[in-house]
Amino acid sequence: MGDSMMQYRNSGPYSYIRTEEIDQDILQSDNTFLHMLYKKLQDGDINTFEYVGFAYLFGNSGLPADFDKAFCFLQAAAQGGSISAQHFLADCYAYGIGIPEDLEAAQNYYRLSSQSSVPEIREAALHQLESLKQK
Repeated sequence: MGDSMMQYRNSGPYSYIRTEEIDQDILQSDNTFLHMLYKKLQDGDINTFEYVGFAYLFGNSGLPADFDKAFCFLQAAAQGGSISAQHFLADCYAYGIGIPEDLEAAQNYYRLSSQSSVPEIREAALHQLESLKQK
């Protein structure tokens, strides 16, 4: 991924993760599929950002569990249109999971994920939007 930094939100102001850390995590993993995805990650492929984000979240596919790195990748995927990343971030903001609660951000991400073509995701997002109105 080179010599740059990835931005993520962590309890207040934006912080950064050095992409060298991510490169090291991926290249040191023994997961050949992750190694194959490395080029797509460098190209900014949204589906790959989602995959790597969830891999960091759950500590699988050869990557260590790291919420900050997961959040960074999932935020990029959500901004690129990933419905599952949008819904995950909405839950994080709504319930203060790993980050401070932010109901406005939660509503924004739930609105985005409510556009899903998957009925279960769409219905869950609409239900969560209604629940947030009660807060």
